[in-house]
Amino acid sequence: AAALREMSYSSLRFGLYEPIKVLLRADKVANTGTAAAGLNVVAGLLAGTVAAAIASPTDMLTIRMIASTGEASSLSATARAIFKEGGIFAFYRGIDTTMARAAILGGTKMGCYDSTKSELRALGWEEGPALVFTASIITGFAVTVTTSPATNARTMIMASPKGTYSGLFGCMAAIVRHQGPLGLFRGFAAQWARFGPYALVQFTVWEALR
Repeated sequence: AAALREMSYSSLRFGLYEPIKVLLRADKVANTGTAAAGLNVVAGLLAGTVAAAIASPTDMLTIRMIASTGEASSLSATARAIFKEGGIFAFYRGIDTTMARAAILGGTKMGCYDSTKSELRALGWEEGPALVFTASIITGFAVTVTTSPATNARTMIMASPKGTYSGLFGCMAAIVRHQGPLGLFRGFAAQWARFGPYALVQFTVWEALR
């Protein structure tokens, strides 16, 4: 399920980013400065939102399989169980939360990476592995900071029975009520341990194919 999600969601997000930048005429703006950073963020936000809307069912499958207790369930069995809950629409439960998280993640990830690289180049850094590594690690940390609240809310919404939470903000409010504000960042270290290497691998491959 996780592999299926990455093949759809991540491929779409990376694939849509450059065309959206062209549509926004970001290539006509100087590589550094507020205007360039803003356009990078907007392009990433739009790419992430569209990708999440299309790939939302794979998110539901992944989270359900992770949250499953007892005997391991196959992908097809999990899909059938979700379908029984409400037909095809059940796969899109929590899509508003998924899209909000993806918008934040896409805007941060794609925008931060491109902008960080541009700023480092302006400081004299040369194109190469060191530049990609540094920009990727900084981006991984930024993504963890900005998406942790939405990530925790999305997981709770998709793993809970229908109607448990009213939506993204309702779930986040419930987290704050029961765990305090820091509850929104629960598992921060684990998330960064995932996002750091994940961003490094993704951007290294992306640069090789770009």
